[in-house]
Amino acid sequence: MYGEVMIGINMVFNYTVLSFANTTGNAKIGKKQLVLAAFAGAIPAVVFPGSLTASFIAFAFMTVCAFGFSAHRWKASGVLVLIGAFLAGGLLSALPFTQWGQDFKFRLLFYAVLAYGCLQLVKVKWLDVRKISRFSEFACSSELVLFGTSVKLQVFIDTGNSCTEPLSNDAVHFVSLKAVKPILPEELLSCLEAAEVSQTAIPDLSKFPEKFRKKLRLIRIQTVEGANWAVGIRFDDWKLEGKHSLEKGYIVLTADNARYPHSASAILHVSALETKEEERGLLHAT
Repeated sequence: MYGEVMIGINMVFNYTVLSFANTTGNAKIGKKQLVLAAFAGAIPAVVFPGSLTASFIAFAFMTVCAFGFSAHRWKASGVLVLIGAFLAGGLLSALPFTQWGQDFKFRLLFYAVLAYGCLQLVKVKWLDVRKISRFSEFACSSELVLFGTSVKLQVFIDTGNSCTEPLSNDAVHFVSLKAVKPILPEELLSCLEAAEVSQTAIPDLSKFPEKFRKKLRLIRIQTVEGANWAVGIRFDDWKLEGKHSLEKGYIVLTADNARYPHSASAILHVSALETKEEERGLLHAT
């Protein structure tokens, strides 16, 4: 019975650090595979307690069973397993459990539960930092050319923005009116403001000056509040961070007081990620 208890407690601890490595490393390994790997790592540690060789074998069995034989993946995940083990082990060694006078098996079980709680807390904080870092990658500077005039904009690529122009299927980006108002022709600006005030179901493009109509399209926008229509304006050019241009598309102007993430002035279509990745590839290559 003692051996089964020790294996069970070792499995809990092993599963805890494997789950930590799986989530923080975004390995996407299934729970059944992690449980099997935790069991594989528990056997050598229980059969040969205190053996350094057995510890190495247990670590190798556990990580290979969990993350496979790929050297790159095993190395990355193995480092996270060690980090998790050191974090949990450091906490447990810092607390005076031996002075509590509890049964040894009870203390071991409490060790495992406390280690799980500690790593869950670290995992949440780790993921928050990674999320913030990932979001910051979606923000960048840009230069928009509209009606022959350029303006610099801080933009944010929204993976949830998949809005397109119905006929051409070109990407639609959303721009704060405040950011581009200085470069908009007065005639067009007055028509846009009139269309917003009228609040009709579908804007009437025939009321816009003829010289602008070829660059205007009706854009259907779907939100949580329902669907509505807006006027889309085809831009001349839009470069991200001064280099690669976005694919041709349209912008929809939002209210002056619209607030975007990271203090951006524009929300880009998800397809802009491809341009961003090209930028990053060129930077790494040079």
